[in-house]
Amino acid sequence: MPKLTISKELEAKITKAIEKLAWEAPYTNLDKMYAVSGYLSDFDLDANGLTAKDIFDLATGNYSIKKHYEVGRYYISTDMIFKVLAIENDKVKISVYHEECDVYINDGVLHFQSDFDKESRPATSSKVKLFNRVEQFHAQGRKLNQFREGDVVRDSVGNLLYYRNTHASYDASLTLVCTKEKRGDL
Repeated sequence: MPKLTISKELEAKITKAIEKLAWEAPYTNLDKMYAVSGYLSDFDLDANGLTAKDIFDLATGNYSIKKHYEVGRYYISTDMIFKVLAIENDKVKISVYHEECDVYINDGVLHFQSDFDKESRPATSSKVKLFNRVEQFHAQGRKLNQFREGDVVRDSVGNLLYYRNTHASYDASLTLVCTKEKRGDL
């Protein structure tokens, strides 16, 4: 039977309820259940999608704590970088870049307690920078560093240039400003 997933706030209340037991440890499961059931409200349970039937699992520690994601923040998991777009009850809407496959997905979903969720952690600044570059290319209908001759690009100094195949060795330092297809001068 899978563990329950609860918020950090509920976990803090459960811990506090058990710590407030009037007698000395060791506590029996019945002692813990009594303490937790007297300390939690229906609102606490409802907020986590739980019922009174779940109190025994809460009292005995048969739960895991839901990771806290923030909208607009970047995270990594395995070889993927993702940005949180929205948070719903049991899932997180994300945009994802899979580095190994060079694939960008703008409408992905992360489910709590999935392997992807369990391995996620905040992204480093270099990964955030890479993800933003991928998004910028995706907005132009291109894959990462997919330049075409005639694109308008900006070099690392800030100069605007028309991309030529001779610029290929500088691809990582160039920024795509406008694709050849969207230029108004052709």
